[in-house]
Amino acid sequence: MLITVVPYSDKYHAEWDKFVLSRPEATIAHQIGWRLAIAEGLGHKPFYLVALSGSDICGVLPLFFVKTWWQTKYLISMPWIDYGGILADSEIATEALLNEANRIAKETKAEFIEFRSVDPVTSELPIRTDKVTFQLSLQPDSELIWKSFNAKLRNQIRKAQKSELKTEFGSIDKLPEFYKVFSWKMHQLGTPVWGYKFFESILKHLGNSAEIILVRKDDKVIAGGLIISFADQLYVPSAASYSNILKFCPNHALYWGVIRRGCENGYNWFDFGRSTIDSNTYRFKKQWVPEPKQLHWQYYLNRCDKIPAINPDNEKYRIFINLWRKLPLSVANILGPKVIRNFP
Repeated sequence: MLITVVPYSDKYHAEWDKFVLSRPEATIAHQIGWRLAIAEGLGHKPFYLVALSGSDICGVLPLFFVKTWWQTKYLISMPWIDYGGILADSEIATEALLNEANRIAKETKAEFIEFRSVDPVTSELPIRTDKVTFQLSLQPDSELIWKSFNAKLRNQIRKAQKSELKTEFGSIDKLPEFYKVFSWKMHQLGTPVWGYKFFESILKHLGNSAEIILVRKDDKVIAGGLIISFADQLYVPSAASYSNILKFCPNHALYWGVIRRGCENGYNWFDFGRSTIDSNTYRFKKQWVPEPKQLHWQYYLNRCDKIPAINPDNEKYRIFINLWRKLPLSVANILGPKVIRNFP
């Protein structure tokens, strides 16, 4: 079987989506809407690849080229999202896409390619296994899920309900209120915030597949999150709440609100998003889903000899985090998007 790999163009738009929806292993990251959402929102150059058998798509690879302000270059599938990597219907198509990605890495002088896969692309690439996700199986009746939770988790959700926390859903209209909470939380964590323009771009290009959830206490928004839908899945890649109101359990109100919405709308899975093993978010999500799902992030090392350590556990970034917290919030919100776009 002869496989050819070509750059994506708009003529493949409908067939790309059709192929992705036909593959049970496809992830939220394989939706074609991310191509423009990330290109416009973060300024990264897309190198989307299509594998063809004759005129039929037999594989796809969403890929972005990132050039940092310190001139490091790398390719990633996908930035910001937990997932990505090659989606193909055969090993031959997988190999063809991998070879073309490696060729692009050499041509662009990229240091490495990062493939954010659920399952390994190949056994031959170096791999990171410190990231996991938590996926909750949904039911048409949310009461069945409620009964599966332990007593402590149910009590925390009840506490949110007794505190009269209300959830609401929307799109661009809810973005300013969500971003106010989100940017505050990122500053408290010492993490540069993703830009308002990026979230705006996601909501624009993913259309009905993206929405905002807000949690209110009286008239004040105290928590919020971004929800992405794909096939039979719901996914929350970003969520935040004010730390001084945790006694009301706003995070429990938020996630229970998304779970109920998923049940009501016929989704089969809710994905809490990635966490580093044994982190605070890992422990929070483990209350809802006892068994995490392993993620396999693999690397093609083109101009480096080991997996890059671009993460908060790297000591040089810990120093940066402590300094970032000391910036005024208004300054951090201006500088944050310019900084964070450089990182995977």
